[in-house]
Amino acid sequence: MMLLRTIVLLALIAILAETLLHGAAALAQAALRQRALDAARLALVSGTYAAQAAIAQGTAPAPVASCAYADADGCAISVATTFGTPAPSPSPSTCPDTPCTVIMQSNTAVGEGRAAYVISVVASAANGAPLAARSAIVNFRTFAAAPYASIVGGADATLDALANGGPGDDAGAPATLITVEYDPAGGGSATPGNVWQPAIENPPLAAPAWDR
Repeated sequence: MMLLRTIVLLALIAILAETLLHGAAALAQAALRQRALDAARLALVSGTYAAQAAIAQGTAPAPVASCAYADADGCAISVATTFGTPAPSPSPSTCPDTPCTVIMQSNTAVGEGRAAYVISVVASAANGAPLAARSAIVNFRTFAAAPYASIVGGADATLDALANGGPGDDAGAPATLITVEYDPAGGGSATPGNVWQPAIENPPLAAPAWDR
C-alpha cells in the first residue's frame, strides 16, 4: 500500500512538473510574440521615415534587416523591411473642382507630385519562423523644395490612422492647397504664378492588420 501511494505521488509530481514546464514555455512564447508585434510596429514607422528620406534624396528606399531583440543565445527576433510600389493611379483627363480630384502645384518653385510605397515588415524567430507581419501603403506629397517629401494626410505615432482607412489625399483642400504669386520687389500688385496639374485622388486604402 505504501509503495502504491509513493508511485501515485511521484506520478502527480511528474504531471505537475510537466504542466508547469508547458506553462512556462507558453508564457515565454507569448512574450516572444508580443515583442515581435512591437518590433514590427516600430519597423513600420522606421520604414515610413526611411521611404520619406529616400524620396527627398531622389532615390528608392533599400530593404532593411536588423535584430530587434537578442538574448543569451543570440538574435531571438530579426526584422526584415521591404518596399514595393502600389498600382499606379489612373491618368486624369479633366480638372474639375470636385472632391474626386486633387490639384497639384506644378510651378517650378514648388513642383508638387506624389509618391507611394507598400511597406512590408516581417518579424521572425531565430529559426526563421515568422512571428508577426505588418504592411501598409503610405502616400507622400513631394516638392522641389524642402521638406521635399511629406506624408499625405495625418497619422498618429503608429501610423494606423494613415495605413488603415485614415485620412486620404487632401491636397486641394483650402488648408493644404499650395498657391504661388510673384510680388514685385519695388511694390505693386502681385501676379498669380499658379500652374495647376490635376491628379486622381488616392483614397485611403485599408492595409491588412496584424496577420500573425
